[in-house]
Amino acid sequence: MSSIEEVTKAINLIIAPVVTITACAIVINGLIVRYGSLGDRLHIINQELNDLQESDLAHNRHKAQRVQELESLLRDLLKHHHFVHDALVLTYTSILIFMLDMLVIAIAVATNVSWLAQMALIVFLGGVAVLFGGMVLIAYELRTSHYSIQLEVHRTCRLCRHQHTKPIGN
Repeated sequence: MSSIEEVTKAINLIIAPVVTITACAIVINGLIVRYGSLGDRLHIINQELNDLQESDLAHNRHKAQRVQELESLLRDLLKHHHFVHDALVLTYTSILIFMLDMLVIAIAVATNVSWLAQMALIVFLGGVAVLFGGMVLIAYELRTSHYSIQLEVHRTCRLCRHQHTKPIGN
């Protein structure tokens, strides 16, 4: 590889996955915020549960019911936290695969070996598949968390329950 055009072409080919890596980084920023928010909620609810469990529950049926609700909520939040964690792991893994793809592209250009060019495409598609898996997980988590939040609010909000049960058109 001697001419400046060949070097420029090689750099352009190697830089191509950077756009995908940048998109992954943007997604990761959102996932990290979601992950932290769920972690904070878990901590607050767990603290409230600990406080209630340390108090005398035998004399207060309302406290016992609240403990049961908090335990259910903690299980649900842990499930969502796990989904976001897995989506983050898959997204970070896809970034690693895209970086590996950059290396394969560089080697393919430098050595002019044709099967390495095909390998670069396969590695890139592997990264896209892993990223797709992460996005499916986060889409599922968002859908089910919306449902969980609705249940949590409807359980405590009388007005919400009445509005929710009104027939459409009234």
